[in-house]
Amino acid sequence: MKNKLNIRPPFLSALCILTFVGSSLGFIGYFFASVFFEKSSELIIKYSSWHSTDAISPLYFTLLMVLFAFSLTGAIRIWKFRKGGFLIYSIAQIGILFLPVIWIDWNAFSATNAIATTVFIVGYGLSLKRRNH
Repeated sequence: MKNKLNIRPPFLSALCILTFVGSSLGFIGYFFASVFFEKSSELIIKYSSWHSTDAISPLYFTLLMVLFAFSLTGAIRIWKFRKGGFLIYSIAQIGILFLPVIWIDWNAFSATNAIATTVFIVGYGLSLKRRNH
């Protein structure tokens, strides 16, 4: 008979899989944005309301890449029921949410990202709390 504590609820599995996909894509995207900063700047100016990318740098994209790597690491630890995964994931996601605000200004705040971050952190928290009781 399987140990009840080693059974991953479907909702927790779904959250983890979505995080694996999202954080992996974020990592890859910001890696390329950092390495190919000049081309990324051209695309930002062409497809956004920005007229200049003077406020950002390759370091900005590198920091976001690192935060997405930590987010992925946290989700992998959650998947494996390892302690600290939820904390690593939560800190990384809050960093992803607020780095643009700190680096650029409050105009860079994403309400959509804030909602998604809240849903995932609360979802993980409830799933892990339910699992531990």
